Amino acid sequence: MRIELCGETLELHADRALHWPRRRTLIVADVHLGKGAAFRRAGLAIPSGDTRRDLARLDALIAAFSPERLLVLGDLFHAPLLESESWFADVDRFRARHVSLALEVLRGNHDRVLHRVPPGWRIDWHEGARHEPPFVFAHEPRDDDRGYGMAGHLHPVLTLRSSTDRLRMPVFWLRERHAVLPSFGGFTGGYGITPGPDERVYAVTPDGVMEIPETRTRKGSP
Repeated sequence: MRIELCGETLELHADRALHWPRRRTLIVADVHLGKGAAFRRAGLAIPSGDTRRDLARLDALIAAFSPERLLVLGDLFHAPLLESESWFADVDRFRARHVSLALEVLRGNHDRVLHRVPPGWRIDWHEGARHEPPFVFAHEPRDDDRGYGMAGHLHPVLTLRSSTDRLRMPVFWLRERHAVLPSFGGFTGGYGITPGPDERVYAVTPDGVMEIPETRTRKGSP
């Protein structure tokens, strides 16, 4: 779905990504690579393959949009890296497939022990917010006088209820002075939101991205 925001055309994709055509930039938040492996380290019987599936989704988005840059709004990784884990090699192969793609990451609260990240992955890390007019990109949502904010961290979801059913969907949450992207990682939870009357909500559904009208968002609850 194409939307206009701050004079810019943006494309919201049903795979929980945002494309900024003018800057040839693909934007995602909260990928949490290696999360399943971190749970297995803790002794939980979590199936493998979550990182490989998320990287395959990124492959498809890169093929669809041909971006010059992938911008991650924090939490590219979930936990400190261990080279012995199989998902480590999956990231190696991903970067080998996209040699010319710039990968920039705003360091999130889960992006720890960065000295273990191989130089060959060619990741350009940023601390704090990044101002790219008319937007200010950050990991955690905040208002910023320099421009309209874009962030992740919250993993926003909206629950719609009827008398007989309920539906819980990841959403792009556009507030007055900042937007919150849905979490990209397939193995992540969600934070229930109740949008205000002047806020826009775009839900990720199996059939694509759809705007949820204001009269229906008021039925949402955490």
